[in-house]
Amino acid sequence: MVEIMEILSIAKEKEIAVYDVKNGWDLNGSIQSKVMAMVFSIASEIERDLIRKRTSEGLKVAKARGVKLGRPKGPGKSKLDPYKEEIIALLKTGSRKNYIAMKYDCTPALLWNWLKKHNLQDIKVEY
Repeated sequence: MVEIMEILSIAKEKEIAVYDVKNGWDLNGSIQSKVMAMVFSIASEIERDLIRKRTSEGLKVAKARGVKLGRPKGPGKSKLDPYKEEIIALLKTGSRKNYIAMKYDCTPALLWNWLKKHNLQDIKVEY
């Protein structure tokens, strides 16, 4: 509610007129327009609360029915898995991780997370 009033206040300071063309309302900073803005903001706040409540109730009902909520678990496989031995060999020869990521067409972050998942981030260079 405060945000709408701040926006209208700033608009009035900068001599900007705010019109609602669809409904024909003039929000020009007068007392009447301030009351209308407050009514709009209260109505939108009530609507947000009702949506939040309905969503929460719907999730509870779905959970009670046994529906699994959230993102489905992925396959657990990475595009780098088939190249594990090659990547280890490259790391042992001193290849940079950015080069390896580019070679296997993945982002450096994906490579680093994959190395961490497989406990390969500390491979030492063999001379």
